[in-house]
Formats: sequence, structure tokens, C-alpha cells
Amino acid sequence: MFTDNRLIRSWKKDRETLKALSLRQKLGFIFDYYKGLFFLAFILLLLLFYIGDMLWQSHRVIDLQGFFVNDRQNLFPAGELIRDFSAYQHTPRGHRIAFEDSLYVDLDSGSEYHAASQGKIVAYTAARELDFLVAPKELALYYAKSFPLYDLEQLLADEPDLLARVQADLITAKDGNGTAKACCLELKASRFLKNPAYDGTDSYCLLVLSYTPHTQAMVSFLRYAYSLPPKDASLTP
Repeated sequence: MFTDNRLIRSWKKDRETLKALSLRQKLGFIFDYYKGLFFLAFILLLLLFYIGDMLWQSHRVIDLQGFFVNDRQNLFPAGELIRDFSAYQHTPRGHRIAFEDSLYVDLDSGSEYHAASQGKIVAYTAARELDFLVAPKELALYYAKSFPLYDLEQLLADEPDLLARVQADLITAKDGNGTAKACCLELKASRFLKNPAYDGTDSYCLLVLSYTPHTQAMVSFLRYAYSLPPKDASLTP
């Protein structure tokens, strides 16, 4: 009861103060006095937005998930690639493509952002949610010996036209299971490195995680990357 009376008195006092102020002063008073509440309300709305987005996204099936690491020249703009590749492969309603291009890793750096990016890659791989990874060659070869990877010659065994395009750029290395295989694809002949913004400083490589169940979508992405028609279109007379 005492608290209620105190709140009522405080509210009445604020109301009397506001009456004596100009409109501009009133707005300044309200902002200064209640800015803490405004900030909390903003955080709450932001939290609700993220929760709503997560719930909405959770009802959509991910057809393919990939990370583009250390893309300093914006050669792999995730948003554009999602839209373009979704249209290329006619991603059905209720399904989605999940690409991310904001990860930066420097294994010799103590940066929190680099550590967080590395942590996300490891976490998604451990959870078997990541289908493929694109990174500069040196970093890709580091990941190659750390993760279980697909043999790309095996993945593309039924894609002779695509395999012929990439054969010369396949790199054989031992993966995380210690098995030597053609597990690393240098993307120098792909559409991505034909971008006029590419200065040739970094050579990017693609790795496909061995556990991926999305092999059809993965092959479709590689056909897209090398400017080949979609599989169905290529079979059309």
C-alpha cells in the first residue's frame, strides 16, 4: 500500500512538472526520465523479433547449408547467392537455402570475433548441420585434415560434364579420418572468381562434409558454380 501511494505521488508530481514545460522540454523530460524503460522496451521488441524469426525459420526445411569464410572481397555475397541459387534450382515453398558470408578466421589471432567464427564452424560441423565450406586455400587445407570430407570424384561420379570441368582443380589430401581423397576443390574456374572485383590474392577452395544428406542439392550448387544448366534442364531435348 505504501509503495502504491508513493508511485501515485511520483506520477502526480511528474504530471505537474510536465504542465509547466514547453512541448520540446516535455519530450526531453520524458526521454531523460524514461530512457531506461525505452531501452528495455527496445531490447524486448528485438528479442521478440529474433524469437519470431527463429520460429518461422524452424518450420522451413534447409536444402543446403554452406559457410563462406574470409570473403574479404565480397566474392560470395550470401544474400544474392541464396536468391540466385534458389531460383536456379527452383527451391520449393517451405524450403530454404542457408548461406553465411560473415565468418572470419585467423588461426594465429586472439580476436574474439575470429574465435567466435571458428567456434561456429566447429559447432555446426559437430552437429552435422553444415554441408559445405568455402575458405582460402591455406585455411581450407587446414580444415581438410580436421573434418571428415566427401571424395568429390565419388560425389560427381554421375556428373561427367561437371567432373570434366573441375577435374584439373581437385586437390587430393588426407581428411579428418586420415583417408587420402580428392576432397578439396580449388574454385579458380568457377563463376565466383570471375568477378571483376577479384584481385587474385586469395585462392578459394570448397570442401563438402562427408555426412551431408543433401548430395543432390550439393551437386546442383556445383553445377551452378560452374555455370552449367540445372540437371533437369540439361536433360531437356
